This record gives sequence, structure tokens and C-alpha cells, in this order.
Amino acid sequence: MQQSKSMILHLNQAIAYQTAPFSASDAEDAYQQMLTHLDAQPVGSEGCLALSSTLNLLFAGVQESPDEATREAVEKGLPLPKVEAPFHLEEGSYTFTQLAPPSSIASLSSAIDNLFDGPPVIYLRLLKENPLTIIAQLWTQR
Repeated sequence: MQQSKSMILHLNQAIAYQTAPFSASDAEDAYQQMLTHLDAQPVGSEGCLALSSTLNLLFAGVQESPDEATREAVEKGLPLPKVEAPFHLEEGSYTFTQLAPPSSIASLSSAIDNLFDGPPVIYLRLLKENPLTIIAQLWTQR
């Protein structure tokens, strides 16, 4: 896997995720099912896997493609309405790395900053960027 440079991201508003429409036995299963799920979704859809520092699955969630009003609010930096959801990626500062989706969850370990120190939660966001491309983002709280 090609190593990407990490950046600092300041999330000013929580991102809400609904429970994924599939059941997974472990992180690898959830990851593969999430890729399959997103492949069939519209552009702008996303999935998020919350993982422990040992890469065990804590939560698998999805978010539908944003509507035009939401896109416009994001572009203008306006606050979005709060969404009731079972999982939120909370406001705060994160170390952020963007990369091509790896072939497996296990191959992510080299791309995760401070994995040895055990970040409490690793967030793997998968975003359908265009009809043929899904991108991966690794977030760890700072």
C-alpha cells in the first residue's frame, strides 16, 4: 500500500451514521461488505467502520448521498441540522490520511499513525467519489 502523508483535520460538526444494512462477523467481513454496498450506491454515499486499536469492529455505519440543500450548506460552511443516528463521528481534531481502499483491513496497520500507542478508535471512512471510485480515509482522534 502506498503511504500517504497524514494531515490534521478539525471537525466542527459531528457526522451521523445509520447502522449498516448488513451483518458482519468481523472487521474484514464488514469492510468487504461495505465496499460491495457502496459500489451499488449513488455518488456521495459513504460508510464508516469504527475499529479498535487491534482492528476489531466496533461499529459499521452508512450515510446516504447528501441532497442539494446539504451540499450547498457544506460548501458555504453552514451548520447542518442534527440527525438522530446510532453512531456519530464526533467533533474534534483528527489525524487524517486519504488513500486508495486497501485489499484488506490488515494491510491498514502501516498507514495508521501511532498504532503502537493504541489510538482508542480508528475510523475508516469509505466514500463513493464518482461512479467508479471509492476512496478510503483513516481518521484517529488527536
